[in-house]
Amino acid sequence: MPVYEYQCESCDHRYSALVSIKDSEELPQCPRCGAEDVHKLVSSVSVVRSEAQKDGDRSKSLTQIDPKKPQEVAKYFRDHGSRFGEDDFRGTKEWHDAVDRVAEGGPTLDE
Repeated sequence: MPVYEYQCESCDHRYSALVSIKDSEELPQCPRCGAEDVHKLVSSVSVVRSEAQKDGDRSKSLTQIDPKKPQEVAKYFRDHGSRFGEDDFRGTKEWHDAVDRVAEGGPTLDE
């Protein structure tokens, strides 16, 4: 059974409900205030990708930056690093601070 998301027009509460596909047109009342004036929300989806697909995306996107330009590299990792998954963009607070500093034009670790 799919999980649908709803929003109550009366109290603005957002909630999820497990509803069978055959009953998906019937809108469940709000669990907070009991109102029946609710609407179904469009939910985001999750896409499961293999490690090989992630590696391919990473390799392709990294070819678009100039490795000789630290500011460009740092901006890329700051802006896009987490899109490959949380395991791919772990680092210490110091590392994240250094990336931010370089992305903003600050000194690199070599300077």
